[in-house]
Amino acid sequence: MRDKVKAGLGAMATAAIRQADYGRCIFVLAHMRCGSTALSNILCSRSDVSGYGETHVRHDSPTAPGRLVVNLALRRAWSPRADRLFDKILHTRLDADPPSAFFSARAIFVVRPPDPTIRSIRRLFERLGRPHDYPTDEAAARYYVDRLRHLCALWDGFPAGRRIGLTHSQLLSDPDAALARISARLAIAPPLENRYVSPVRSRIGGGGDPLASARHTRIEPAREARAEGPADIDEALAACAAEAYERLVDRFTLD
Repeated sequence: MRDKVKAGLGAMATAAIRQADYGRCIFVLAHMRCGSTALSNILCSRSDVSGYGETHVRHDSPTAPGRLVVNLALRRAWSPRADRLFDKILHTRLDADPPSAFFSARAIFVVRPPDPTIRSIRRLFERLGRPHDYPTDEAAARYYVDRLRHLCALWDGFPAGRRIGLTHSQLLSDPDAALARISARLAIAPPLENRYVSPVRSRIGGGGDPLASARHTRIEPAREARAEGPADIDEALAACAAEAYERLVDRFTLD
């Protein structure tokens, strides 16, 4: 019943609200623990963008942008004066079978190498008191591999002028250059600036990074932390994770 109500409201919003259109959406398509929260905060701090972070709206029909508007409005994150909608998608269940219109959005892909990501995912859920979600490095690694393989497929669906890919290190080592690249490639004007006010919802588990979102107002230049050694996974899974990362980064490089 609840899903039917959401679908009905989404269909009405899509028909009535001009912003409820995939062509007006900006997405961060990524995986957990890749630095996406700060980038999302920068986008959501703009007056021309409605959003707060990860909404968990399923992008499974042409009326999904309407459901996105409803989600944002219920959380006081939608402005009728903003031309664009934002969502961050980190889980394949939310974008597993998107409609063709999904690929008219602007998409920012972000990826981080496997070992630090896998450890960070497991530790995050330990600190959140939810260790059962990703109880082992293996569980986190399987999420990582599945997500990156799907990101490769999504990347191929977007026209070149509607997508850009960044690594975690590119975003952190020179944030201003990364934001300039995003702005130029996706025709975002005025260009993105390295400053933000953290939306309340991005400080809550499920919407962003509850451990770090509120502590910063910009992306601070930094290097990837020194490696602590490989994740505790078997060789076959480690090879799959490395291959998935390299395949996606190769797409970024060749674009």
